[in-house]
Amino acid sequence: MRISGLNSGIDTEQMIKDIMTAQRIPVDRVFQQKVKAEWKRDAYRDVNTKLYRFDSFLLGLRLPSTFQRNIATSSRTDILNVTAAGDASPGTYDLKVTQLATSAQFVSDSVELDDNTPESFVINGKTISVGSYESAEDFVATVAKEINKDKDLGISAYAHGSQISFTTKEIGAGAEIIVDKNFTEIFGGEVDVDEVPIEGEEGDQPAVGTLRRGDQEMIGQDAIVEINGLITHQSSNTFDLNGITVNLLEANKENPVTVRIEVRHDVDAVVDKIKEFVDLYNELVDEFNLMTREETFRDFPPLTDAQRADMSDKDIELWEEKAKSGLLRSDSILSGILSEMRIALGAVVKDEDGNAMTMAQIGITTGSWYEYGRLNVNEDKLRAAVEENPDGVQDLFMQGGDKSTAEPGIARRLDAALDKGMERLTETAGKASISYDESYLGKQIRDYESRLSAMEERLLRYEENQWRKFTAMERVLGELYAQGDWLTQQLMSMQG
Repeated sequence: MRISGLNSGIDTEQMIKDIMTAQRIPVDRVFQQKVKAEWKRDAYRDVNTKLYRFDSFLLGLRLPSTFQRNIATSSRTDILNVTAAGDASPGTYDLKVTQLATSAQFVSDSVELDDNTPESFVINGKTISVGSYESAEDFVATVAKEINKDKDLGISAYAHGSQISFTTKEIGAGAEIIVDKNFTEIFGGEVDVDEVPIEGEEGDQPAVGTLRRGDQEMIGQDAIVEINGLITHQSSNTFDLNGITVNLLEANKENPVTVRIEVRHDVDAVVDKIKEFVDLYNELVDEFNLMTREETFRDFPPLTDAQRADMSDKDIELWEEKAKSGLLRSDSILSGILSEMRIALGAVVKDEDGNAMTMAQIGITTGSWYEYGRLNVNEDKLRAAVEENPDGVQDLFMQGGDKSTAEPGIARRLDAALDKGMERLTETAGKASISYDESYLGKQIRDYESRLSAMEERLLRYEENQWRKFTAMERVLGELYAQGDWLTQQLMSMQG
């Protein structure tokens, strides 16, 4: 039981609170050190994330497809359009489209159901039962639904009234509609088949053949394209021409139009990719320079829970903004990463023949001293280098690799520098994705937490001890006052 100044008149609770406030100063100091370590760990992890994103972008600069981009243009995009792959050969092609590739298609006669209607029919290997229907319209609608839900059949159907059309999903001369005689009895058309059923694993199967109407078989047709004077047949309206994807849109058999396709190196795409690299690098350098030069406010330590309770949300936000400032000021890890990246960018890259090339030769140079390592791009010089020496520009960035004896290019050197930096950051601050943090700061934070737990326990015992002392004092004072009252009463009785 706690007695607060009952006999002494002392505000015991406030006195002990003041004592504990003084005793809590070392605990608050360790708490602030723990919070600051957590902030620093989070700042390092944020840096690691930024490096990872930049490293992911560098992957593109280590791929041939980034530098071997070609662009294809069509003189008549209403007749055909084109897309060039990286392996497309630069050159010029003249095309004339006289026929587009088509599907096989059959439109039925008006269907009439009677007692002589076959019980089933076969189309492209699928047997469909006729069954009983109130009308021919219901029947053809059901057939269309049955065919369309079978994705492997290769046929799409559309019903309207008592008629139905069948169209192959495949196009070209290989597309055909295969049916049995029952099909022709129901929907019309002709098929040349033997009357003898075909033996199969699942029993006798009806004989089938290619559907025709009169002398015309229901088969698709190939596209016919003249390429540089050579007549070609294409089974699809989209085909490959030396790495160029050609998509046919329109044909004219009587008066075909000559469409010119030109393939050239896509200089703009390569230049834009390199400029994007420079922009991302400069953005990273700016952020790192800001972190390592940020002002430190030593008079703004992390706030304790008690301090937060006496402040508004806005005051807390402003305080922590200053408290977090300068966490990575003059940080050796960030300075080391910046230094390694600058060394990688300034390297001379030699190919297997001993020819040397630098970033400056393609128009990328380091800025003045006050720009702290930012890169500047001379776009005219860069564009000229990409146009005149595309292989050299490619080697400058992506040369090297596991099986290559050539010196590593800029992108590979930067990748190595970033991997080294990210490894150091992970050893120092760990990763949020790892449940148990074995990094240096992770262990330091756990140490702070252990110390805080022990110190809080000692504070609790100390406070209990203070209360026992003050309670004992109140009891003694109570007994003393009781004895005094007794003596006073005895003296007063003796006088009486």
